[in-house]
Amino acid sequence: MLFPMYTVAAERLLEMKSLETHEKLKARGDVVVFDDGMGNAGFVSHQWIAKHHPDPDFKQMRVLQDALKHLLTSRGTVWLDFVTETFVPSAKVISCQDFQTKPLFIWYDYFSVPQLERREGFATDDEDGSNQGKAINSIPAYVGKCRYFFALCPTIDCPLQGGVLNALTWGRRGWCRVERASRELSEHNTWILIQGSDSLQLVGTVQSFVTGSVGEGEFTVESDRSKLAPVMETVVKRKLKLSLQARDFPSYRRHLNLQTVHLRGLDVEPLEDLVPNEPDGPNTAGADVVAHFLHQNGFRGAVQKDVAGWWPLHYAALSGKVKLIEGLLQQRANPNSRTSKDEPTLGFPPLVSALDLAIFYKHNDAAKLLIAAQAQLEGGISPAMLFASQANSAEGIRLLCDNGSEAILRNAVGLTSLEAAASYGARAAMEELVRNAQPGLLELSGALEAAMQHRGGSAEMVEFLVGMKADVDFQYTLRYDYVQFGRLRFLAKALQHRFGRASMLSEQAYHIHGLTPLMAALRSGQYEGAAALIAAGARLDLKNSRGFTAADFARGQSIPEFLQRGLEGNPSECHRVSSLAHPDGYVEVPF
Repeated sequence: MLFPMYTVAAERLLEMKSLETHEKLKARGDVVVFDDGMGNAGFVSHQWIAKHHPDPDFKQMRVLQDALKHLLTSRGTVWLDFVTETFVPSAKVISCQDFQTKPLFIWYDYFSVPQLERREGFATDDEDGSNQGKAINSIPAYVGKCRYFFALCPTIDCPLQGGVLNALTWGRRGWCRVERASRELSEHNTWILIQGSDSLQLVGTVQSFVTGSVGEGEFTVESDRSKLAPVMETVVKRKLKLSLQARDFPSYRRHLNLQTVHLRGLDVEPLEDLVPNEPDGPNTAGADVVAHFLHQNGFRGAVQKDVAGWWPLHYAALSGKVKLIEGLLQQRANPNSRTSKDEPTLGFPPLVSALDLAIFYKHNDAAKLLIAAQAQLEGGISPAMLFASQANSAEGIRLLCDNGSEAILRNAVGLTSLEAAASYGARAAMEELVRNAQPGLLELSGALEAAMQHRGGSAEMVEFLVGMKADVDFQYTLRYDYVQFGRLRFLAKALQHRFGRASMLSEQAYHIHGLTPLMAALRSGQYEGAAALIAAGARLDLKNSRGFTAADFARGQSIPEFLQRGLEGNPSECHRVSSLAHPDGYVEVPF
Protein backbone atom coordinates (compact mmCIF):
# COMPACT_ATOMS: atom_id res chain seq x y z
CA MET A 1 0.00 0.00 0.00
CA LEU A 2 1.62 3.21 -1.20
CA PHE A 3 -0.90 5.62 0.33
CA PRO A 4 -3.09 5.28 3.45
CA MET A 5 -6.54 3.79 3.02
CA TYR A 6 -8.85 6.69 3.83
CA THR A 7 -12.49 5.81 4.46
CA VAL A 8 -15.70 7.40 5.71
CA ALA A 9 -17.85 5.79 8.39
CA ALA A 10 -21.12 4.51 6.94
CA GLU A 11 -23.10 6.60 9.43
CA ARG A 12 -21.36 9.76 8.22
CA LEU A 13 -21.91 8.80 4.57
CA LEU A 14 -25.64 8.43 5.21
CA GLU A 15 -25.73 12.05 6.43
CA MET A 16 -24.18 13.47 3.24
CA LYS A 17 -26.24 15.80 1.04
CA SER A 18 -23.52 16.40 -1.57
CA LEU A 19 -20.15 14.93 -2.55
CA GLU A 20 -17.06 16.78 -1.38
CA THR A 21 -13.41 16.13 -2.13
CA HIS A 22 -11.00 14.11 -0.04
CA GLU A 23 -9.21 17.29 0.98
CA LYS A 24 -12.34 18.99 2.35
CA LEU A 25 -13.48 15.92 4.26
CA LYS A 26 -9.99 15.35 5.64
CA ALA A 27 -9.80 18.94 6.89
CA ARG A 28 -13.04 18.36 8.83
CA GLY A 29 -11.90 15.01 10.17
CA ASP A 30 -14.59 13.10 8.28
CA VAL A 31 -12.16 10.68 6.59
CA VAL A 32 -10.17 8.25 8.69
CA VAL A 33 -7.37 5.82 7.89
CA PHE A 34 -8.92 2.37 8.07
CA ASP A 35 -7.51 -0.33 10.32
CA ASP A 36 -8.84 -3.88 10.69
CA GLY A 37 -9.49 -3.29 14.37
CA MET A 38 -12.05 -0.60 13.54
CA GLY A 39 -14.56 -2.95 11.87
CA ASN A 40 -15.22 -3.88 8.24
CA ALA A 41 -14.53 -1.88 5.09
CA GLY A 42 -16.48 -1.75 1.84
CA PHE A 43 -15.01 -0.70 -1.51
CA VAL A 44 -17.34 1.15 -3.92
CA SER A 45 -16.67 0.76 -7.65
CA HIS A 46 -18.62 3.15 -9.87
CA GLN A 47 -18.54 5.21 -13.05
CA TRP A 48 -18.01 8.95 -13.07
CA ILE A 49 -21.02 10.80 -14.46
CA ALA A 50 -19.04 13.93 -15.43
CA LYS A 51 -15.39 14.44 -16.35
CA HIS A 52 -14.47 16.47 -13.26
CA HIS A 53 -17.02 15.18 -10.76
CA PRO A 54 -18.30 11.63 -10.18
CA ASP A 55 -21.86 12.53 -9.26
CA PRO A 56 -22.81 16.22 -9.67
CA ASP A 57 -26.50 15.69 -8.91
CA PHE A 58 -25.94 13.13 -6.12
CA LYS A 59 -27.91 10.50 -8.06
CA GLN A 60 -25.56 7.56 -7.61
CA MET A 61 -24.76 8.40 -4.00
CA ARG A 62 -28.44 8.58 -3.10
CA VAL A 63 -28.86 5.02 -4.38
CA LEU A 64 -25.81 3.92 -2.37
CA GLN A 65 -27.19 5.58 0.75
CA ASP A 66 -30.53 3.80 0.39
CA ALA A 67 -28.80 0.46 -0.26
CA LEU A 68 -26.58 0.89 2.81
CA LYS A 69 -29.59 1.84 4.95
CA HIS A 70 -31.22 -1.41 3.86
CA LEU A 71 -28.12 -3.45 4.69
CA LEU A 72 -27.59 -1.76 8.05
CA THR A 73 -31.19 -1.96 9.30
CA SER A 74 -32.91 -4.88 7.56
CA ARG A 75 -33.18 -8.48 8.72
CA GLY A 76 -33.33 -9.79 5.17
CA THR A 77 -30.66 -11.20 2.89
CA VAL A 78 -28.81 -10.27 -0.28
CA TRP A 79 -29.81 -12.93 -2.80
CA LEU A 80 -27.35 -14.69 -5.05
CA ASP A 81 -27.62 -13.59 -8.63
CA PHE A 82 -29.23 -15.99 -11.10
CA VAL A 83 -25.97 -17.41 -12.55
CA THR A 84 -24.20 -17.79 -9.20
CA GLU A 85 -27.16 -19.69 -7.80
CA THR A 86 -27.15 -21.91 -10.89
CA PHE A 87 -23.44 -22.69 -11.13
CA VAL A 88 -22.16 -22.37 -7.55
CA PRO A 89 -24.29 -24.71 -5.40
CA SER A 90 -22.02 -24.06 -2.41
CA ALA A 91 -22.50 -20.27 -2.56
CA LYS A 92 -24.31 -18.70 0.38
CA VAL A 93 -26.44 -15.59 0.57
CA ILE A 94 -25.29 -12.71 2.76
CA SER A 95 -27.51 -11.82 5.67
CA CYS A 96 -28.03 -8.11 6.22
CA GLN A 97 -27.17 -8.78 9.85
CA ASP A 98 -23.59 -9.54 8.74
CA PHE A 99 -23.25 -5.83 7.97
CA GLN A 100 -24.51 -4.94 11.43
CA THR A 101 -22.08 -6.91 13.59
CA LYS A 102 -19.20 -4.43 13.20
CA PRO A 103 -18.87 -0.75 12.23
CA LEU A 104 -18.72 -0.29 8.46
CA PHE A 105 -16.34 2.09 6.68
CA ILE A 106 -16.61 3.01 3.00
CA TRP A 107 -13.83 3.59 0.44
CA TYR A 108 -15.04 5.78 -2.44
CA ASP A 109 -12.53 7.34 -4.80
CA TYR A 110 -13.68 10.97 -4.64
CA PHE A 111 -13.35 11.22 -0.88
CA SER A 112 -10.63 8.58 -0.37
CA VAL A 113 -8.14 9.73 -3.04
CA PRO A 114 -6.61 13.25 -3.23
CA GLN A 115 -8.45 15.28 -5.89
CA LEU A 116 -6.96 18.78 -5.82
CA GLU A 117 -3.34 18.14 -6.80
CA ARG A 118 -2.04 20.03 -9.81
CA ARG A 119 -0.56 17.35 -11.99
CA GLU A 120 0.96 17.09 -15.41
CA GLY A 121 1.22 13.31 -15.42
CA PHE A 122 -1.38 10.59 -15.86
CA ALA A 123 -3.64 9.13 -13.19
CA THR A 124 -1.46 6.14 -12.32
CA ASP A 125 1.87 7.99 -12.63
CA ASP A 126 3.29 8.56 -9.15
CA GLU A 127 6.81 9.48 -10.27
CA ASP A 128 6.00 13.16 -9.65
CA GLY A 129 5.51 12.38 -5.96
CA SER A 130 1.75 12.57 -6.36
CA ASN A 131 -0.33 11.16 -3.54
CA GLN A 132 -3.15 10.70 -6.04
CA GLY A 133 -0.95 8.46 -8.18
CA LYS A 134 0.15 6.50 -5.11
CA ALA A 135 -3.46 6.03 -4.01
CA ILE A 136 -4.57 4.84 -7.44
CA ASN A 137 -1.72 2.36 -7.63
CA SER A 138 -2.81 1.10 -4.19
CA ILE A 139 -6.31 0.17 -5.36
CA PRO A 140 -5.59 -3.60 -5.44
CA ALA A 141 -4.34 -3.37 -1.85
CA TYR A 142 -7.43 -1.41 -0.79
CA VAL A 143 -9.72 -3.97 -2.41
CA GLY A 144 -7.82 -6.79 -0.71
CA LYS A 145 -8.33 -5.12 2.67
CA CYS A 146 -12.09 -4.69 2.19
CA ARG A 147 -14.53 -7.31 3.45
CA TYR A 148 -17.17 -6.07 1.00
CA PHE A 149 -17.12 -4.83 -2.59
CA PHE A 150 -20.03 -2.87 -4.06
CA ALA A 151 -20.49 -2.28 -7.79
CA LEU A 152 -22.69 0.82 -7.81
CA CYS A 153 -24.51 0.64 -11.16
CA PRO A 154 -27.91 2.38 -11.10
CA THR A 155 -29.45 3.34 -14.43
CA ILE A 156 -28.79 7.06 -14.88
CA ASP A 157 -29.50 9.06 -18.01
CA CYS A 158 -26.81 11.66 -18.75
CA PRO A 159 -27.99 13.97 -21.56
CA LEU A 160 -24.97 16.28 -21.40
CA GLN A 161 -22.61 13.31 -21.69
CA GLY A 162 -24.75 11.73 -24.39
CA GLY A 163 -25.40 8.35 -22.83
CA VAL A 164 -26.98 6.18 -20.15
CA LEU A 165 -24.94 4.63 -17.33
CA ASN A 166 -25.80 1.20 -15.92
CA ALA A 167 -24.27 -2.20 -15.15
CA LEU A 168 -23.46 -2.82 -18.82
CA THR A 169 -21.45 0.38 -19.19
CA TRP A 170 -19.75 -0.24 -15.82
CA GLY A 171 -18.60 -3.61 -17.14
CA ARG A 172 -16.95 -1.99 -20.16
CA ARG A 173 -14.97 0.67 -18.30
CA GLY A 174 -11.28 -0.16 -17.96
CA TRP A 175 -10.95 1.31 -14.46
CA CYS A 176 -14.01 -0.60 -13.25
CA ARG A 177 -12.52 -3.78 -14.72
CA VAL A 178 -9.34 -3.20 -12.72
CA GLU A 179 -11.36 -2.89 -9.54
CA ARG A 180 -13.48 -5.93 -10.34
CA ALA A 181 -10.41 -8.02 -11.24
CA SER A 182 -8.76 -6.93 -7.99
CA ARG A 183 -11.79 -8.24 -6.12
CA GLU A 184 -12.29 -11.50 -8.00
CA LEU A 185 -8.59 -12.32 -7.66
CA SER A 186 -8.52 -11.56 -3.94
CA GLU A 187 -9.23 -13.66 -0.86
CA HIS A 188 -12.88 -12.53 -0.83
CA ASN A 189 -13.98 -12.93 -4.43
CA THR A 190 -17.72 -12.25 -4.18
CA TRP A 191 -19.21 -8.79 -4.69
CA ILE A 192 -22.55 -7.02 -4.50
CA LEU A 193 -24.17 -5.50 -7.58
CA ILE A 194 -26.32 -2.47 -6.75
CA GLN A 195 -28.68 -1.59 -9.63
CA GLY A 196 -31.16 0.33 -7.52
CA SER A 197 -31.91 1.31 -3.94
CA ASP A 198 -33.57 -2.05 -3.36
CA SER A 199 -32.02 -4.06 -6.20
CA LEU A 200 -28.99 -5.85 -4.75
CA GLN A 201 -27.48 -9.14 -5.93
CA LEU A 202 -24.52 -11.15 -4.65
CA VAL A 203 -22.23 -12.14 -7.53
CA GLY A 204 -20.01 -15.17 -6.93
CA THR A 205 -18.78 -16.36 -10.32
CA VAL A 206 -17.08 -14.78 -13.33
CA GLN A 207 -19.82 -16.19 -15.59
CA SER A 208 -22.33 -13.89 -13.91
CA PHE A 209 -20.81 -10.91 -15.63
CA VAL A 210 -18.80 -11.83 -18.73
CA THR A 211 -17.04 -8.65 -19.86
CA GLY A 212 -13.39 -8.79 -20.88
CA SER A 213 -9.86 -8.05 -19.78
CA VAL A 214 -8.68 -4.75 -18.32
CA GLY A 215 -6.51 -4.04 -21.35
CA GLU A 216 -9.54 -4.31 -23.65
CA GLY A 217 -11.67 -1.95 -21.57
CA GLU A 218 -12.74 1.61 -22.38
CA PHE A 219 -10.61 4.48 -21.06
CA THR A 220 -11.33 8.21 -21.12
CA VAL A 221 -7.57 8.83 -21.02
CA GLU A 222 -6.09 6.30 -23.45
CA SER A 223 -2.67 6.42 -21.79
CA ASP A 224 -4.15 4.92 -18.61
CA ARG A 225 -4.40 1.58 -20.41
CA SER A 226 -0.62 1.12 -20.50
CA LYS A 227 -0.18 2.59 -17.03
CA LEU A 228 -2.37 -0.17 -15.57
CA ALA A 229 -0.08 -2.97 -16.74
CA PRO A 230 2.00 -3.07 -13.51
CA VAL A 231 -1.19 -2.78 -11.45
CA MET A 232 -2.67 -5.89 -13.06
CA GLU A 233 0.66 -7.67 -12.80
CA THR A 234 0.53 -7.06 -9.04
CA VAL A 235 -3.07 -8.31 -8.86
CA VAL A 236 -2.24 -11.57 -10.66
CA LYS A 237 0.95 -12.16 -8.68
CA ARG A 238 -0.90 -11.70 -5.41
CA LYS A 239 -3.58 -14.21 -6.48
CA LEU A 240 -0.96 -16.82 -7.37
CA LYS A 241 0.74 -16.35 -4.00
CA LEU A 242 -2.58 -16.58 -2.14
CA SER A 243 -3.40 -19.83 -3.94
CA LEU A 244 -0.02 -21.36 -3.11
CA GLN A 245 -0.22 -20.25 0.53
CA ALA A 246 -3.65 -21.89 0.80
CA ARG A 247 -2.29 -24.98 -0.99
CA ASP A 248 -5.13 -24.55 -3.47
CA PHE A 249 -3.18 -25.93 -6.41
CA PRO A 250 -6.10 -26.04 -8.89
CA SER A 251 -6.65 -22.31 -8.28
CA TYR A 252 -2.93 -21.69 -8.78
CA ARG A 253 -2.99 -23.64 -12.06
CA ARG A 254 -6.06 -21.81 -13.32
CA HIS A 255 -4.68 -18.34 -12.75
CA LEU A 256 -1.13 -19.19 -13.76
CA ASN A 257 -2.45 -20.14 -17.18
CA LEU A 258 -5.12 -17.44 -17.34
CA GLN A 259 -2.42 -14.77 -17.27
CA THR A 260 -2.71 -14.53 -21.05
CA VAL A 261 -6.35 -13.52 -20.49
CA HIS A 262 -5.91 -11.33 -17.39
CA LEU A 263 -3.07 -9.38 -19.06
CA ARG A 264 -4.48 -9.31 -22.60
CA GLY A 265 -4.14 -5.87 -24.18
CA LEU A 266 -1.47 -4.76 -21.68
CA ASP A 267 2.25 -4.40 -22.30
CA VAL A 268 3.40 -6.89 -19.67
CA GLU A 269 4.68 -10.45 -19.86
CA PRO A 270 3.10 -13.29 -17.85
CA LEU A 271 4.97 -14.39 -14.75
CA GLU A 272 7.14 -17.46 -15.28
CA ASP A 273 9.11 -19.91 -13.13
CA LEU A 274 7.19 -19.36 -9.90
CA VAL A 275 8.08 -22.94 -8.98
CA PRO A 276 11.89 -23.29 -8.66
CA ASN A 277 13.43 -25.52 -11.29
CA GLU A 278 15.24 -28.65 -10.21
CA PRO A 279 18.99 -28.70 -10.95
CA ASP A 280 18.54 -31.17 -13.78
CA GLY A 281 14.98 -30.10 -14.57
CA PRO A 282 13.52 -27.98 -17.34
CA ASN A 283 14.15 -24.27 -17.68
CA THR A 284 12.73 -21.63 -19.94
CA ALA A 285 15.99 -21.05 -21.76
CA GLY A 286 15.88 -24.15 -23.91
CA ALA A 287 13.95 -26.94 -22.28
CA ASP A 288 10.94 -28.68 -23.72
CA VAL A 289 7.85 -26.48 -23.41
CA VAL A 290 5.70 -29.38 -22.17
CA ALA A 291 8.18 -30.43 -19.49
CA HIS A 292 8.41 -26.85 -18.28
CA PHE A 293 4.61 -26.53 -18.19
CA LEU A 294 4.17 -29.80 -16.28
CA HIS A 295 6.81 -28.78 -13.74
CA GLN A 296 5.38 -25.30 -13.16
CA ASN A 297 1.87 -26.76 -12.81
CA GLY A 298 2.87 -29.62 -10.53
CA PHE A 299 1.97 -32.47 -12.88
CA ARG A 300 4.01 -35.64 -13.37
CA GLY A 301 2.69 -36.37 -16.86
CA ALA A 302 0.48 -35.20 -19.70
CA VAL A 303 -2.37 -37.56 -18.78
CA GLN A 304 -2.62 -36.92 -15.04
CA LYS A 305 -5.92 -35.59 -13.68
CA ASP A 306 -5.86 -33.35 -10.60
CA VAL A 307 -8.21 -33.20 -7.59
CA ALA A 308 -10.37 -30.60 -9.35
CA GLY A 309 -11.11 -33.09 -12.14
CA TRP A 310 -9.08 -31.20 -14.75
CA TRP A 311 -6.35 -32.56 -17.03
CA PRO A 312 -3.17 -30.72 -18.11
CA LEU A 313 -4.74 -30.06 -21.52
CA HIS A 314 -7.54 -28.08 -19.86
CA TYR A 315 -5.06 -25.79 -18.12
CA ALA A 316 -3.07 -25.42 -21.33
CA ALA A 317 -6.28 -24.41 -23.12
CA LEU A 318 -6.73 -21.59 -20.60
CA SER A 319 -3.40 -20.18 -21.74
CA GLY A 320 -4.08 -20.64 -25.45
CA LYS A 321 -0.43 -21.52 -26.10
CA VAL A 322 -0.46 -23.42 -29.38
CA LYS A 323 2.97 -25.06 -29.12
CA LEU A 324 2.19 -26.26 -25.61
CA ILE A 325 -1.15 -27.77 -26.66
CA GLU A 326 0.50 -29.35 -29.69
CA GLY A 327 3.16 -30.88 -27.43
CA LEU A 328 0.58 -32.29 -25.02
CA LEU A 329 -1.37 -33.83 -27.90
CA GLN A 330 1.85 -35.45 -29.13
CA GLN A 331 2.21 -36.97 -25.66
CA ARG A 332 -1.24 -38.55 -26.07
CA ALA A 333 -3.33 -36.01 -24.21
CA ASN A 334 -6.93 -36.71 -25.21
CA PRO A 335 -8.58 -33.69 -26.91
CA ASN A 336 -11.97 -35.07 -25.83
CA SER A 337 -11.22 -35.49 -22.13
CA ARG A 338 -13.80 -33.57 -20.12
CA THR A 339 -13.65 -32.19 -16.62
CA SER A 340 -15.26 -34.42 -14.01
CA LYS A 341 -16.21 -31.60 -11.62
CA ASP A 342 -17.59 -28.10 -11.90
CA GLU A 343 -15.43 -25.01 -11.40
CA PRO A 344 -17.64 -22.61 -9.44
CA THR A 345 -15.56 -19.41 -9.33
CA LEU A 346 -15.07 -19.39 -13.10
CA GLY A 347 -18.64 -20.60 -13.59
CA PHE A 348 -17.93 -23.74 -15.60
CA PRO A 349 -20.14 -26.83 -15.21
CA PRO A 350 -18.63 -30.32 -15.26
CA LEU A 351 -17.93 -32.04 -18.61
CA VAL A 352 -16.09 -29.07 -20.12
CA SER A 353 -13.52 -29.83 -22.84
CA ALA A 354 -10.27 -28.10 -23.73
CA LEU A 355 -11.98 -26.83 -26.88
CA ASP A 356 -14.79 -25.27 -24.83
CA LEU A 357 -12.21 -23.38 -22.77
CA ALA A 358 -10.16 -22.26 -25.76
CA ILE A 359 -13.30 -21.00 -27.50
CA PHE A 360 -14.60 -19.18 -24.41
CA TYR A 361 -11.32 -17.35 -23.83
CA LYS A 362 -11.00 -16.50 -27.55
CA HIS A 363 -7.84 -18.54 -28.11
CA ASN A 364 -8.92 -19.28 -31.67
CA ASP A 365 -5.57 -20.60 -32.95
CA ALA A 366 -5.57 -23.09 -30.10
CA ALA A 367 -9.17 -24.00 -30.94
CA LYS A 368 -8.21 -24.64 -34.58
CA LEU A 369 -5.47 -27.01 -33.43
CA LEU A 370 -7.84 -28.91 -31.13
CA ILE A 371 -10.47 -29.22 -33.88
CA ALA A 372 -7.79 -30.54 -36.24
CA ALA A 373 -7.01 -33.14 -33.54
CA GLN A 374 -10.67 -34.31 -33.74
CA ALA A 375 -11.97 -32.48 -30.68
CA GLN A 376 -15.75 -32.84 -30.43
CA LEU A 377 -17.79 -29.70 -31.01
CA GLU A 378 -20.58 -31.01 -28.76
CA GLY A 379 -20.79 -33.50 -25.94
CA GLY A 380 -20.91 -31.78 -22.56
CA ILE A 381 -23.63 -29.89 -20.74
CA SER A 382 -23.09 -27.00 -23.16
CA PRO A 383 -21.74 -27.28 -26.71
CA ALA A 384 -18.76 -25.15 -27.70
CA MET A 385 -21.11 -22.89 -29.65
CA LEU A 386 -22.73 -21.65 -26.43
CA PHE A 387 -19.32 -20.77 -24.96
CA ALA A 388 -18.49 -18.76 -28.09
CA SER A 389 -21.85 -17.02 -27.85
CA GLN A 390 -21.43 -16.07 -24.19
CA ALA A 391 -17.95 -14.73 -24.88
CA ASN A 392 -19.18 -12.55 -27.77
CA SER A 393 -16.70 -14.31 -30.04
CA ALA A 394 -17.85 -13.86 -33.63
CA GLU A 395 -14.60 -15.44 -34.83
CA GLY A 396 -15.16 -18.45 -32.60
CA ILE A 397 -18.67 -18.89 -33.98
CA ARG A 398 -17.38 -18.71 -37.56
CA LEU A 399 -14.67 -21.25 -36.75
CA LEU A 400 -17.17 -23.72 -35.31
CA CYS A 401 -19.63 -23.25 -38.18
CA ASP A 402 -16.85 -23.71 -40.74
CA ASN A 403 -16.05 -27.04 -39.10
CA GLY A 404 -19.56 -28.44 -39.16
CA SER A 405 -21.34 -27.05 -36.11
CA GLU A 406 -24.86 -25.71 -36.33
CA ALA A 407 -25.12 -22.10 -35.23
CA ILE A 408 -28.24 -22.47 -33.06
CA LEU A 409 -27.74 -25.22 -30.48
CA ARG A 410 -29.16 -25.87 -27.01
CA ASN A 411 -27.44 -26.79 -23.77
CA ALA A 412 -28.69 -29.52 -21.42
CA VAL A 413 -31.22 -27.15 -19.82
CA GLY A 414 -32.57 -25.87 -23.12
CA LEU A 415 -30.90 -22.46 -23.47
CA THR A 416 -29.99 -21.75 -27.10
CA SER A 417 -26.78 -20.17 -28.31
CA LEU A 418 -28.79 -17.17 -29.52
CA GLU A 419 -30.31 -16.77 -26.05
CA ALA A 420 -26.88 -17.16 -24.45
CA ALA A 421 -25.47 -14.36 -26.59
CA ALA A 422 -28.46 -12.12 -25.86
CA SER A 423 -28.16 -12.84 -22.13
CA TYR A 424 -24.76 -11.16 -22.06
CA GLY A 425 -25.50 -8.41 -24.56
CA ALA A 426 -23.10 -10.05 -27.02
CA ARG A 427 -24.05 -8.10 -30.14
CA ALA A 428 -21.19 -9.31 -32.39
CA ALA A 429 -21.96 -12.94 -31.54
CA MET A 430 -25.66 -12.43 -32.23
CA GLU A 431 -25.00 -10.93 -35.64
CA GLU A 432 -22.78 -13.89 -36.54
CA LEU A 433 -25.36 -16.41 -35.31
CA VAL A 434 -28.12 -14.70 -37.29
CA ARG A 435 -25.91 -14.62 -40.38
CA ASN A 436 -25.29 -18.37 -40.16
CA ALA A 437 -28.70 -19.62 -39.03
CA GLN A 438 -31.39 -17.11 -40.01
CA PRO A 439 -33.45 -17.81 -36.86
CA GLY A 440 -37.22 -17.59 -36.85
CA LEU A 441 -39.62 -15.42 -34.89
CA LEU A 442 -39.81 -17.79 -31.91
CA GLU A 443 -36.02 -17.99 -31.54
CA LEU A 444 -35.56 -14.22 -31.86
CA SER A 445 -38.35 -13.53 -29.36
CA GLY A 446 -36.84 -16.03 -26.92
CA ALA A 447 -33.52 -14.19 -27.25
CA LEU A 448 -35.21 -10.88 -26.41
CA GLU A 449 -36.70 -12.46 -23.30
CA ALA A 450 -33.32 -13.94 -22.30
CA ALA A 451 -31.60 -10.57 -22.70
CA MET A 452 -34.05 -8.96 -20.29
CA GLN A 453 -33.81 -11.78 -17.77
CA HIS A 454 -30.05 -11.64 -17.39
CA ARG A 455 -27.45 -9.00 -18.44
CA GLY A 456 -28.33 -8.01 -22.00
CA GLY A 457 -31.13 -5.53 -21.35
CA SER A 458 -29.92 -2.59 -23.42
CA ALA A 459 -31.71 -0.26 -25.83
CA GLU A 460 -29.30 -1.43 -28.52
CA MET A 461 -30.32 -5.07 -27.98
CA VAL A 462 -34.01 -4.18 -28.10
CA GLU A 463 -33.57 -2.25 -31.35
CA PHE A 464 -31.54 -5.09 -32.91
CA LEU A 465 -33.96 -7.89 -32.03
CA VAL A 466 -37.19 -5.96 -32.59
CA GLY A 467 -35.71 -4.84 -35.90
CA MET A 468 -35.33 -8.55 -36.72
CA LYS A 469 -39.07 -8.93 -35.94
CA ALA A 470 -38.78 -10.33 -32.42
CA ASP A 471 -42.12 -10.05 -30.62
CA VAL A 472 -41.88 -7.24 -28.06
CA ASP A 473 -44.81 -8.87 -26.19
CA PHE A 474 -43.53 -12.45 -26.36
CA GLN A 475 -44.69 -14.54 -23.39
CA TYR A 476 -42.38 -17.28 -22.18
CA THR A 477 -43.69 -20.85 -22.18
CA LEU A 478 -41.64 -23.56 -20.49
CA ARG A 479 -43.25 -26.26 -22.61
CA TYR A 480 -41.57 -24.97 -25.75
CA ASP A 481 -38.53 -23.09 -24.51
CA TYR A 482 -36.83 -25.72 -22.31
CA VAL A 483 -35.95 -29.40 -22.61
CA GLN A 484 -37.46 -31.78 -20.07
CA PHE A 485 -34.57 -31.47 -17.59
CA GLY A 486 -34.86 -27.69 -17.67
CA ARG A 487 -38.62 -27.78 -17.18
CA LEU A 488 -38.33 -30.10 -14.18
CA ARG A 489 -35.64 -27.92 -12.66
CA PHE A 490 -37.76 -24.79 -13.00
CA LEU A 491 -40.83 -26.54 -11.61
CA ALA A 492 -38.82 -27.64 -8.56
CA LYS A 493 -37.57 -24.08 -8.04
CA ALA A 494 -41.11 -22.71 -8.40
CA LEU A 495 -42.30 -25.08 -5.66
CA GLN A 496 -39.39 -23.95 -3.49
CA HIS A 497 -40.56 -20.36 -3.92
CA ARG A 498 -44.18 -21.22 -3.17
CA PHE A 499 -43.19 -22.83 0.13
CA GLY A 500 -41.24 -19.80 1.31
CA ARG A 501 -37.63 -20.54 0.33
CA ALA A 502 -37.27 -17.52 -1.92
CA SER A 503 -34.23 -16.79 -4.06
CA MET A 504 -33.44 -15.03 -7.33
CA LEU A 505 -33.77 -18.29 -9.28
CA SER A 506 -36.87 -19.51 -7.44
CA GLU A 507 -38.62 -16.19 -8.05
CA GLN A 508 -37.76 -16.37 -11.73
CA ALA A 509 -39.06 -19.93 -11.95
CA TYR A 510 -42.26 -19.00 -10.08
CA HIS A 511 -43.07 -16.16 -12.47
CA ILE A 512 -41.57 -17.39 -15.74
CA HIS A 513 -44.67 -18.84 -17.41
CA GLY A 514 -46.21 -16.02 -19.43
CA LEU A 515 -43.45 -13.56 -18.53
CA THR A 516 -42.94 -10.80 -21.12
CA PRO A 517 -39.59 -9.12 -21.90
CA LEU A 518 -40.80 -5.96 -20.13
CA MET A 519 -41.69 -7.90 -16.99
CA ALA A 520 -38.30 -9.63 -17.11
CA ALA A 521 -36.44 -6.32 -17.48
CA LEU A 522 -38.20 -4.87 -14.44
CA ARG A 523 -37.55 -8.02 -12.40
CA SER A 524 -33.84 -7.94 -13.20
CA GLY A 525 -33.42 -4.19 -12.66
CA GLN A 526 -32.50 -3.50 -16.31
CA TYR A 527 -34.28 -0.19 -16.61
CA GLU A 528 -32.67 0.94 -19.86
CA GLY A 529 -34.01 -2.17 -21.56
CA ALA A 530 -37.42 -1.65 -19.97
CA ALA A 531 -37.53 1.92 -21.29
CA ALA A 532 -36.58 0.73 -24.78
CA LEU A 533 -39.33 -1.89 -24.71
CA ILE A 534 -41.95 0.68 -23.72
CA ALA A 535 -40.66 2.98 -26.46
CA ALA A 536 -41.02 0.05 -28.89
CA GLY A 537 -44.69 -0.32 -27.95
CA ALA A 538 -44.65 -3.09 -25.33
CA ARG A 539 -48.11 -3.65 -23.87
CA LEU A 540 -48.63 -2.77 -20.22
CA ASP A 541 -51.82 -4.79 -19.69
CA LEU A 542 -50.47 -8.30 -20.26
CA LYS A 543 -50.31 -10.67 -17.28
CA ASN A 544 -48.18 -13.71 -16.58
CA SER A 545 -49.56 -16.97 -15.20
CA ARG A 546 -49.50 -15.52 -11.66
CA GLY A 547 -51.62 -12.56 -12.70
CA PHE A 548 -48.79 -10.03 -12.56
CA THR A 549 -48.56 -7.10 -14.97
CA ALA A 550 -45.33 -5.22 -15.69
CA ALA A 551 -46.33 -2.53 -13.19
CA ASP A 552 -46.75 -5.21 -10.51
CA PHE A 553 -43.10 -6.18 -10.92
CA ALA A 554 -42.09 -2.54 -10.50
CA ARG A 555 -44.17 -2.11 -7.35
CA GLY A 556 -41.95 -1.67 -4.30
CA GLN A 557 -38.91 -0.78 -6.41
CA SER A 558 -37.31 2.66 -6.58
CA ILE A 559 -37.44 2.89 -10.36
CA PRO A 560 -36.25 5.91 -12.40
CA GLU A 561 -38.79 8.64 -13.11
CA PHE A 562 -38.68 8.06 -16.87
CA LEU A 563 -39.76 4.46 -16.33
CA GLN A 564 -42.46 5.39 -13.83
CA ARG A 565 -44.00 7.69 -16.43
CA GLY A 566 -43.78 4.98 -19.06
CA LEU A 567 -45.61 2.49 -16.86
CA GLU A 568 -48.29 5.12 -16.25
CA GLY A 569 -48.91 5.31 -20.00
CA ASN A 570 -46.66 8.23 -21.01
CA PRO A 571 -43.80 6.81 -23.11
CA SER A 572 -42.18 10.14 -24.08
CA GLU A 573 -39.37 9.96 -21.51
CA CYS A 574 -38.75 6.30 -22.35
CA HIS A 575 -38.35 7.34 -25.99
CA ARG A 576 -35.81 9.97 -24.93
CA VAL A 577 -33.78 7.61 -22.74
CA SER A 578 -33.89 4.84 -25.34
CA SER A 579 -32.54 7.21 -27.98
CA LEU A 580 -29.90 8.54 -25.58
CA ALA A 581 -28.73 5.03 -24.72
CA HIS A 582 -28.25 3.94 -28.32
CA PRO A 583 -24.70 4.40 -29.68
CA ASP A 584 -26.06 6.45 -32.59
CA GLY A 585 -28.82 8.06 -30.59
CA TYR A 586 -29.66 11.75 -30.73
CA VAL A 587 -31.65 13.79 -28.24
CA GLU A 588 -32.20 17.48 -27.72
CA VAL A 589 -30.98 18.78 -24.37
CA PRO A 590 -32.98 21.79 -23.11
CA PHE A 591 -31.09 24.64 -21.44
